[in-house]
Amino acid sequence: MTYLLLAILLVAATAHLVRPALAATHQLSVSVTDTRVLVALFPAILSVTLVFGLTFALALILALLVKEMGHVLGYRLAGHDDAQLRLLPLPGGPGISARAPANDAAALFILLMGPGFGLAPMVLAFALGAALQSTAPALADTARSYALAAGAVNFIALLPLWPLPGGRLLQLLMRARFPHLRGLVAAALTAFAIGLSLTLHSGLLFLVGLLTALALVLRPGDMQSTRPRLSRAQARTGFFAYFASIAAYFMGGWWVLQVFPALF
Repeated sequence: MTYLLLAILLVAATAHLVRPALAATHQLSVSVTDTRVLVALFPAILSVTLVFGLTFALALILALLVKEMGHVLGYRLAGHDDAQLRLLPLPGGPGISARAPANDAAALFILLMGPGFGLAPMVLAFALGAALQSTAPALADTARSYALAAGAVNFIALLPLWPLPGGRLLQLLMRARFPHLRGLVAAALTAFAIGLSLTLHSGLLFLVGLLTALALVLRPGDMQSTRPRLSRAQARTGFFAYFASIAAYFMGGWWVLQVFPALF
């Protein structure tokens, strides 16, 4: 019961922090992706449903929407009143805001707000799963499904691999102190992820590593920016916030690395 009460307090604190964004004068709009993207995503959604069940598939979609809403709130708190919620936040689609963040500090905050906003719901879902196990097992299983889905989504997103949010966060931190080493560090981490996938026999991590390696080849220019960098104090704060976030989601999302074994 204590765990549940603390989780409720965490949700309340999160709601209080984002209240200015929710109370903004501009109404929140929703961006709907082209129906052709829905057709392309259908096999992936069907695969998740067949492997993990419909409940987990729906929980995964909800976790993605919560994470996206966190980025939207981050933009609005940073002064982007035009921020819109993307139902399918895919690369190459419409952006959350028409304007780029004014500086690296704002960009760091927006990137962290995605997983930051989703942390309290994940903790609450784990707490409900434990509290309801004996009285309402079906509801407890549903809550745990969401908690595991949220942990997986945000843990993968926070991996320090370009161009995942975690990799972009790392680039902002590196630009503040070691700007000339950003590309080298990104390549080294990608190689490390691929090597680690072979050690852990993680097919998912191997796939992520290959995709990030491809992104480094095709989109290295995205690392360049002329906006104001983080100060040393902001970089230190950002590093600890990033480390705390990925550590928290590791507790709920590490299992996703063993979804399917590497075929070698």
